[in-house]
Amino acid sequence: MQTPSSLQETNMEAITTQEKWMAVLFVGGTTVVVMIAAALGFLYAPPNKNLQSTPGDSFFWMAWLIIIPTWAFASWLVWRKRKVADIRGAMIVFFWFLLSLIAFFPQTAATQENVLTILVSDLQGIIESWMIMWLYSRYSKAARWWLIPLVVWFPITAIIKLINL
Repeated sequence: MQTPSSLQETNMEAITTQEKWMAVLFVGGTTVVVMIAAALGFLYAPPNKNLQSTPGDSFFWMAWLIIIPTWAFASWLVWRKRKVADIRGAMIVFFWFLLSLIAFFPQTAATQENVLTILVSDLQGIIESWMIMWLYSRYSKAARWWLIPLVVWFPITAIIKLINL
């Protein structure tokens, strides 16, 4: 097995049928799970309820429909390296971050949509997204590019919350 830093990435790697289905599972499954959590969250505890100046709910939905699939695709790119590198740590981080995204709405509801709590969650997202980019880029240089929307998103949403404190 190679170490993550010694992995060579080529565009000539053949993608197997199993890998194609795993791409669908990573991208489709992750997006569906997060969007269901978001829909339930917006139904029971709208996170923008206490924000005075916000671009609107559709802005957040559109952003998530870009961010979640691109992050999931980057995760799939890392998963493809499983035969040449130990990716267990990266996959643990994938599931940990997935759980933190799902937990965002119950946390928001538990704090009665407190803007400061949501801001802290966004600040945590900034740290997590940079950590994910660093970790994933050790396995796949292409994954780094797919993570740019995630890394850009959290400062934007944190600024929105900061304005509303």
